[in-house]
Amino acid sequence: MKTRLFLLMIIFALGLSACIPSVENPPTTMPHGEISPEPTDMPVTEPPTDEPQPTQEPALEPTAEVVTPVSNLYAYVKDYQVYIFNPADLSVVRMGDANHPFGYGLDCWQSSPRLSLDGRYLAFEVNCGNSFIVYDLLENTKIAEIVKASDPEILGDTLLGWAENGRLYYTRMVGSCSFEPELKGPERMEVYSYDPVADGTRYEFDLPKVNDAPHAYSIGIAIDPQAEHIIAWSAACSVELGTRFLFNTITGDYEIEPGNWPASFGDIGGHYSSFPAELYVFGADGGKLFVRKDPDLEWDPNARLMFLAAGASEPHQIDSGSFSELVSQAPLVK
Repeated sequence: MKTRLFLLMIIFALGLSACIPSVENPPTTMPHGEISPEPTDMPVTEPPTDEPQPTQEPALEPTAEVVTPVSNLYAYVKDYQVYIFNPADLSVVRMGDANHPFGYGLDCWQSSPRLSLDGRYLAFEVNCGNSFIVYDLLENTKIAEIVKASDPEILGDTLLGWAENGRLYYTRMVGSCSFEPELKGPERMEVYSYDPVADGTRYEFDLPKVNDAPHAYSIGIAIDPQAEHIIAWSAACSVELGTRFLFNTITGDYEIEPGNWPASFGDIGGHYSSFPAELYVFGADGGKLFVRKDPDLEWDPNARLMFLAAGASEPHQIDSGSFSELVSQAPLVK
């Protein structure tokens, strides 16, 4: 499992016990093994080289009970748990605690947080249910759980992110890796989207397979806000990740390791590097959330999470621990 989580962090920064969710009503089976969302009547309304020293002690415990959706929230993963940071008041909440339950305990690993562009919804992955959770931050409740199609022991289905159309995009593997009588990969990787307003999912298209090897397949990383481009990895069963490619969802064309990535993806090196010396992400207002860690350690238990507000001269220390993923609502290149 740690190997699989290591790979997940490589691409999401993507950069990754069977628990049973407690639900009041039994789920309805949807196409491709999905679980229908819970009923709801809710309306939808250059990395700096020399950082200043912190001016605030770390907040080691969550400092808020609820999240107020705004235009500049951040999410991060610390010690396999997802947290939400609001720079407006420097508050932090922890998903899965008593104030933010979603059907699984804190012993379940959480990863791959994705914030909707309006700050209302949060999607993330949990290993206990091998599923994606969709959480309404405004109503403070889980609204959907999408069960993954891929085997939990391999790197397969991923959360791509939210688009301006209000839909959450994710991938679903068809088939799996097989090793007998010969090494063979999945049939294809499909892209689906989920609409939290209509409580429904739909098939969008397939990710292209850019490697002709029989055990090769594609793994999604992220989608841009316009849902026009997807960054993905060319991967293979039992083999390390290969090259990244950019897929145009409108034309169906792709380009392997393009020289210039679309600006709407933000800083690719900061978002998707594996255990970089500095892990960081920019917010929509120009603020920067970043991690200070020992560059010689893959896992630094004493790393510090810092926030530098736009125009500020010194950052605040927000949290401390071992961090693996940072995301913002609308990452922009600065």
